[in-house]
Amino acid sequence: MTKLEKQRKEYQSWGKWYYHLALDSLGERNLFNDRDEYINGMNVVAIGQFLHKVGVIQFDLMRNHGHFIVAATGKDCCRFFDYQRYRLNARLIKDGFPPLPDNWFFMLRPLETRAELVNAVSYSARNSYDARRDILPGGYLWSSNYLMFSDIKEIIEYKTVGEVGTCGMIRLLGSKVKLPETYKVCKLGFVLPESYLLKADDGTMTKACSLYKDSKDYTYRLFRDYETYRRVASDLGETWSPSGSDVDSLIDNVLNINYGAQKLSDLDPGKKCDLAVVLGTKYGLAPEEIAARLNLSPSMVSRLIYSYNKHHK
Repeated sequence: MTKLEKQRKEYQSWGKWYYHLALDSLGERNLFNDRDEYINGMNVVAIGQFLHKVGVIQFDLMRNHGHFIVAATGKDCCRFFDYQRYRLNARLIKDGFPPLPDNWFFMLRPLETRAELVNAVSYSARNSYDARRDILPGGYLWSSNYLMFSDIKEIIEYKTVGEVGTCGMIRLLGSKVKLPETYKVCKLGFVLPESYLLKADDGTMTKACSLYKDSKDYTYRLFRDYETYRRVASDLGETWSPSGSDVDSLIDNVLNINYGAQKLSDLDPGKKCDLAVVLGTKYGLAPEEIAARLNLSPSMVSRLIYSYNKHHK
């Protein structure tokens, strides 16, 4: 039995629960190469969750991978993935691209607590921002993020599956699967996520939206909770560290929370060295970047981080 077969067998033994399902990254290769392939991907998600009874809470399709926060059994998650793989692979081949690698799989992580569920949703939603820094996550088309604290869904033009008709849906989906007639189809030609995303207990909001206190809480977790974001990435075997304006915000946060300071000049040399260690060990910033931000030498920062790691193994 191969490693992937063992992994699949383990996943299939897991009962119904909340999971973070992350598609393997294709690195420099694309899972989606143009808008039409993304549209196909959105419809594959809609059909896959319907066929395999997967409760989708939030999801993002990215250029070379994808994230899904779901409520399902491990067996249904495997079936959901298999359907996606089959349809996405067929589309890539049809469009003249190489097929997906034989070992392309996914990672499934149980979300044991409500806090872990919130963190997973925030992490997934953050991918949209990292992919398109020029827009807010709610403006990214290939996800469910516009359903969280946004009224944009109220002005999206759509027809129901019933209005599009059987023949029209077969053309759009490339499948004879009959989705519920109440599902919404936007003018771009894909099924809108609000058609099938899990609702809150009162039925008026998405489950994802109900996890947050308010829009301010959602925004903080998305753009300022760097420690959690990096931890979730590590759990998924991914690498993430803040860059650009994120670093400026991070330093401001740490200065204020850890040292009660407003600017770097408020720190004495000892505290500045301590800050360098925090930025390097807790948030994964490179010594060269830390040195440039704190006006320290790169060699000094490297020694500080090395010494800290040596004594905290």
